[in-house]
Amino acid sequence: MKSENDVEYTIKQPDLKDASVPNAENAGKSTDEMITAPDDDIEKEDDGEIEIGKENTIKPTHDRQSWTIRLLSSDSFDASMAVEYLNSIQDKPSLTFLGKRLFDLPEKDLDFYLPQLMYLYVTKVDAASVSHAYIEERHKNDAQFTVLCIWLLNCFTRNVPNKYENHALMLKSLLSKTNSPGSSQSIESINILSLDRLEETNWTVGSTYGKYNGNFYHSEVQSQSTALNATLDSYEKPRYGPINSQILTNQQNFIGRLVFIGVKLTQQHLFSSKQEKTIALQSELNMLNSMLPTAVWIPFDFENTIFNICVDESAVLNSKDKVPYVFFAEVVRSSPHYNNIKTPASLDQKMKRSQSESILMKNKSYHDSTDPSIAVFAESWAEKKSRIRGSSRYENHQKWDLIPVIVKTGDDLSQEAFAQQLLFTFKDLWREEGVPLYLRPYKIVCIGSDAGLIEPVLDTLSLHQIKRHLTNLFRMNGNPATPLLKHHFENVFGPVNSETYVNAQKNFIQSTAAYSLVSYYLQLKDRHNGNILLDMEGHLIHIDYGFLLSSSPRNLGFETAPFKLTTEIIDVMGGIDSDMFLYFKSLLLRGLMAARKHHRRIVSLAEIMSSGSKMQCFRAGAETVRALEARFHVSSTDEQLQQLVDTLVEGSRDSYTTRFYDSFQYYTNGIH
Repeated sequence: MKSENDVEYTIKQPDLKDASVPNAENAGKSTDEMITAPDDDIEKEDDGEIEIGKENTIKPTHDRQSWTIRLLSSDSFDASMAVEYLNSIQDKPSLTFLGKRLFDLPEKDLDFYLPQLMYLYVTKVDAASVSHAYIEERHKNDAQFTVLCIWLLNCFTRNVPNKYENHALMLKSLLSKTNSPGSSQSIESINILSLDRLEETNWTVGSTYGKYNGNFYHSEVQSQSTALNATLDSYEKPRYGPINSQILTNQQNFIGRLVFIGVKLTQQHLFSSKQEKTIALQSELNMLNSMLPTAVWIPFDFENTIFNICVDESAVLNSKDKVPYVFFAEVVRSSPHYNNIKTPASLDQKMKRSQSESILMKNKSYHDSTDPSIAVFAESWAEKKSRIRGSSRYENHQKWDLIPVIVKTGDDLSQEAFAQQLLFTFKDLWREEGVPLYLRPYKIVCIGSDAGLIEPVLDTLSLHQIKRHLTNLFRMNGNPATPLLKHHFENVFGPVNSETYVNAQKNFIQSTAAYSLVSYYLQLKDRHNGNILLDMEGHLIHIDYGFLLSSSPRNLGFETAPFKLTTEIIDVMGGIDSDMFLYFKSLLLRGLMAARKHHRRIVSLAEIMSSGSKMQCFRAGAETVRALEARFHVSSTDEQLQQLVDTLVEGSRDSYTTRFYDSFQYYTNGIH
């Protein structure tokens, strides 16, 4: 017979099925008071001591994991928490439960964090094992999800140590397998984007513009609009349901061809004139248009199907060592909510439209019509859509839409895409907290480690364009003075204190405050006037996030001001002693307080993407994330945050390094 000291104890593992909110009996008890043990193995003596049975003995253990599982089970659990805990949870039972909870989250919410989901799959085996089932299930019925996963894997296997590459290749092999009934074909072209072979691609021609196709196009113009609508409606249906190899192959070939065009232009026409580049581009796009596969889409979202590329609207963009280009695609939307239904306009709407048209006409004079890169954006987006739709065979189709796309090759856009993800997060958290800060993030899709698609920011002028135009105008009139941004506001939005000017001024302040905070948190560099835009409502918009966090141009870290706050920016606000400048500072404070409350939503993204990353913004390693978190001043009081606002403003106002960098850009690159 064994003595009490000889009893062997076994540790009971938490049962995921039992993970629930504590009942009324346990309410108010501490974790130490909760003991997990089967009822039939425990007998309570009169003195209150617990006797452990000799058979099926169980050591009293604290339910250490229950609180994590209860958090994951709660209604507050969301996609941002899912990716954060995929990265941080260590115990396998909780991690396994988290993998099951992924299926309960809205797909759209989790798709926002797809870069983190794929990066964790590549770099953390435990996270990959519990998220694998979710990825496999989504892959079966969602072509957009599949191609985005494959492109992200192509990108991340180049940005992390080689030891993770085989792990990612196994997932790509799974994603490239078709789910068509009775088919086991693998799509080899999906696995590796081979640019040098795209010119020889064997296209599956699904639609040829103006030629017969059983699905979509007809050589003879059909007279009835209902027949046209029927063909368009049937055209979008093959993209839904089980994914087959043809859909994925066509999509990969289509996007691959767009990338190949950029590579070819760079290799053969880098030093050609702008006119020669434009002719070469339009020739390539015309060829692509003539063999456009069916059911291909612009991967900014999955709710569109391309049926025509507007070749004559395309243009190459200005760049020193690459040839990025922009094109416009006519698409069919899967839902009609993208286009506004025509309703009788109210008097207020008509007045606003008249004001917008007046502003548009004034802005047009700022564009250089001889430069295709600039002229392509001179027309307002509303005008361009209306004009192109008016000449389209399917202008009356309710789901018609136009999508602009910039194709950029030769650069890794993963850092830019990460920065835009952070901007979307800042925008959401400030909206949730009711802080009227304006950000205009834009979509970026990384095709691989050296190519991607970018959503253009339309109806804008760069501060460089504005200053250059006003300088030329001043000189023509014999005025030797240096034009200021305030002159542009008065010229476009009317006299100071007029309704249109005040509205534009308010928009300017709300957006400047937002981008000032983003610049401070993310340590944005290269903030010259070519990278700052102004839209037709007065909003300031920053683009080009090639330098942030740990990186700066030539790694000099010269721009030391927290954000760009020049004298002419302050003048637009009304001066340093004005009420509107005080409004600007109040927005900075409110933005800091709201961001502090939700700082983990930002910091956790950086923590995930920094692990083993080769992105330049994480060149300082873990210190980058620590410094980012410190800038949220989580332990500071509201009074200390107010002092911080004053310090940031004084450190940025008319900064010497800001003025010097602007001068450097003017004398070296001609940027006003």
